[in-house]
Amino acid sequence: MKQPHYKEKISAANYMLQGMEIIKQYRLEHIGAISKKIDPMRSGLIGVLSSPITSTTVDIDAKLTTINPNWAAVIVSMLKEAKVKNGSTVAVSFTGSFPAMNLAVLSAARALNLRLIIVTSVSSSTWGANIPNFTWLDMEYLLHTKEFFSYRSVAASLGGSRITRLACRRKER
Repeated sequence: MKQPHYKEKISAANYMLQGMEIIKQYRLEHIGAISKKIDPMRSGLIGVLSSPITSTTVDIDAKLTTINPNWAAVIVSMLKEAKVKNGSTVAVSFTGSFPAMNLAVLSAARALNLRLIIVTSVSSSTWGANIPNFTWLDMEYLLHTKEFFSYRSVAASLGGSRITRLACRRKER
């Protein structure tokens, strides 16, 4: 017997897999090689240990756990459990810290034909979308310009505790 919403879950997982491929190809062509040691799936969704937009430290295993298209199916389940109907409007908050989870949400939303209102925090913890010229907003823009997703953030913040502290210190001067 198939699980409830089986068709939408399969669609969402497939969308995520395709989105991962778009991001991977762009990163290989425009950013550089992807380390198999750091990103064993060579997803392109694992960033670097530290950069000017790194906000906090998080274990790389937390990021590697998210590089699985089945997360999009999990998001479909969560949305359905929350009684979100196909075609609904949903507010979403994204972070650069977990680009694969952002992609999972976009994929689930596409599978359910949702309208999203997205606000994004650009900074990222370690190993997230913390490459300065390849942030989550860059990935989102890429997926939009490739006409893979129609979704775009309506607003963005710098985000991150380290970024906020730096901004406050500059303001005090």
